[in-house]
Amino acid sequence: MTTEKIYFGRVALRAGLVTAVAQVLRMAIQFLSVVILARLLRPEDFGLVAAVAPIAAFVGLFQNLGLQQAVIQRKEITRKQLNQVFWMSASVGLGCTVVLSASAPIVASFYGDSRMLGITLATALPLFLGSLAALPLALMNRDLQFGQLAVNDVSSAFAGLVITAAAAYWGFGYWSLVLGPAVSAVIVLILAWQVTRWMPGRPELNIDREIVSFGANLTGFNLVNFFARNLDNILIGKYSGAVQLGYYDRAYKLLLFPLQNIIQPLTRVMIPLMSRIQDDKLKFREIYLRTVWLLGLVTIPGIAALTFASDQLVAVLFGKQWLPVAPIFAWLGIASLIQPISSTTGWIFICQGRTNSMFQWGMFSSLVTVIAFVLGLQWGAIGVAAAYAISGYILLPFLAAQLHRVGPVTAFDFLLMQALFLTSSAIAWLPYHALVRSLGTSSDLVTIAIAVVCNYAIALILVSLLPQSRRILRSAAINIASAVRS
Repeated sequence: MTTEKIYFGRVALRAGLVTAVAQVLRMAIQFLSVVILARLLRPEDFGLVAAVAPIAAFVGLFQNLGLQQAVIQRKEITRKQLNQVFWMSASVGLGCTVVLSASAPIVASFYGDSRMLGITLATALPLFLGSLAALPLALMNRDLQFGQLAVNDVSSAFAGLVITAAAAYWGFGYWSLVLGPAVSAVIVLILAWQVTRWMPGRPELNIDREIVSFGANLTGFNLVNFFARNLDNILIGKYSGAVQLGYYDRAYKLLLFPLQNIIQPLTRVMIPLMSRIQDDKLKFREIYLRTVWLLGLVTIPGIAALTFASDQLVAVLFGKQWLPVAPIFAWLGIASLIQPISSTTGWIFICQGRTNSMFQWGMFSSLVTVIAFVLGLQWGAIGVAAAYAISGYILLPFLAAQLHRVGPVTAFDFLLMQALFLTSSAIAWLPYHALVRSLGTSSDLVTIAIAVVCNYAIALILVSLLPQSRRILRSAAINIASAVRS
């Protein structure tokens, strides 16, 4: 084994462990947030803020024009180029804040609710703060400062929870859901600049053409992907009302937000690491498959377990009055079974500079998902969740074909991982259902525990049957044991 490979493995393992610890803490904070706020606020409060969230997210797509990832992906970048990226990001961020603020009356008119005016204005400021923090965060990521990035994430999440919960307790209602993110954005900005101590030069808005092309394609993907991720909120809020949207929002956050809090930090680790070996296709494929096999084993059985016991989970966490969330949660759980693996495919496009292929895929997949949302809307929030799940499985073979064209990960690699974990979830339903019926337990916690044990047991058995995944598990166990001894 070469010195380079040993070093790469140690850096990847250290980064992964630091990020994992940080994300456990952050997910615990998110979990507490979901549970605590559900007991302090009304469904309508969540629905009001959730109705504005996709509009703010849409404007935020243009926050830095993909330049943050371009800084991380490039092998070499000059100080002049960094200065250009900063001023462009800051200018675009300011423009996004102005546009969102100016659209506040239109948003209030669209929903027919004057409260949306203030909510929209309040969500505009974090966009500008985020653009100012974009370059320092990119530099930290590029320089593999994962420990400090983890501190930033946990600190900002904790502060946001404290402010939100305190405001909700003191009767601020939906305003508490706006104050928390603003405080988090301020803390991220302060910590990022304090760590990097990078200072911009005089304003420059001319940027290298390759950087612009990379960022433009990535922004294009994010733009079309936005409709596949946020149009559901707009449609439900407009045609089914704030209460239905509040139920949908709770289900979405309970399931998909924790999943995003695993994928996004892992993406932060993998993109700079895989970008450094983008020319070594064999190593690139090996690192990707090793990471994604482990990711699937950690996350997918857990998602399946929560999907099985959706009624019990909602009752335990939110109370019986929130049971309408359960069927929505179950459909989103079915959709999420393929997402841990599918969501990592962006690494392949970005790290090899193939954001043009990523943009093409985004246009096609977003069109299919939007059509599904419109078709499912007639059955309310449950119909939209079901349509989202069905469209994801329809798109799966098309994504595999696109990956195969880009390489070096093949369609077989991708579909094998998906098929194994989907099969594992399907098989696990049989012992879960049999045990719940035979034990006749009335305890929601016991039912959830049975679902978890069955899913992880079956997944471990199936993974151990494949030589490829068995080697990956053995290698991961050796590396973790070595790290612990060190």
